[in-house]
Amino acid sequence: MTARAASTGSNSWLGVQLRELSARLDLDDVPHRPRAYRRAAETLEQLDRPARSILAAEGTPGLDALPGIGPHIAALIRELIETGTSEQLERLRREKPIDVLGLLAVHGIGRKALRVLWEELGIKNLDDLERALAKERVRTLPGFGAKREERLRQAVRIQRRGNDRVSRKKALPIAEKLRAAIEQHPSVEKCSIAGSLRRRAATVGDIDLVAASNDIAAAAACLLERPEVDYVYSRGPQRVSVRVKPGVDVDLRTVNPWSFGSALLYFTGDRAHTVALRRLALAQGLRLNEYGLFRGPRRIAGETEGELYESLSLPYLAPEMRRGESVIRDALRKSWGEAPDLNRGE
Repeated sequence: MTARAASTGSNSWLGVQLRELSARLDLDDVPHRPRAYRRAAETLEQLDRPARSILAAEGTPGLDALPGIGPHIAALIRELIETGTSEQLERLRREKPIDVLGLLAVHGIGRKALRVLWEELGIKNLDDLERALAKERVRTLPGFGAKREERLRQAVRIQRRGNDRVSRKKALPIAEKLRAAIEQHPSVEKCSIAGSLRRRAATVGDIDLVAASNDIAAAAACLLERPEVDYVYSRGPQRVSVRVKPGVDVDLRTVNPWSFGSALLYFTGDRAHTVALRRLALAQGLRLNEYGLFRGPRRIAGETEGELYESLSLPYLAPEMRRGESVIRDALRKSWGEAPDLNRGE
């Protein structure tokens, strides 16, 4: 999401400002602080209430008490809310007039690559990058080469077409067709839609699919055989990321059948919900990840979502309810009469 796409002062807008600040500090090779700003951005983006409201009710200490936000970042958030900008961020923008978020949105450009593009070729924005790619100057940079240059050229074309969210009405038929086709592949036992589409969100950034197979690599590769695939972002033994016609991104993750429920649970809930589930597991002396629920080295659940919820002493939560941690707190209060502290570090 760009700064313009979010209302000034909203949690999502604040997250964008902190991510930009993090990226600009990375350009200056500043240690530690960029990661702290990214963690703070994640916290803000997952809050159940506006940071502006917390500031109004509790002042800067209320912001300071949020996970991953200390006094320095709390003061920065207050400055952003009250003034609509940050003196530090404005100074960094003047020093390096680069569209860092626009360039980082191009698939294949990370923070290290961004620094090389700026320092070696003076690339400030997508137009500069496009011109450098056309002149085949990017391939001469350390760590790039002709193949990576061509992938970046494709990624810029996709970026030019826009990465707007897709309506559920448009995404669901595409997802259902792909899910059915993947499930019919000889190497696949079952396949399910996951992510925000399974949560019944009105719009989605991409389509997430989870497949179960005893031949994980073959199952992951089956997506590449589909005629709808327009561009391949990445391919690996467990995950394949592609763009399909008419311009929708798709992620397919494949796991062993005994981990299917865990992967489906992990890749369906939003990040705040998933983090809260992992912390709930820790509070019970367990460990939860996309491969299962573990007590020490022994997996005690993972094949179905139902057994995972039961093992965590939770009622089954429908996919559309898996947003944030408040729904978990409410379920725990009904089941246990109280909710453990889910804000403890993992």
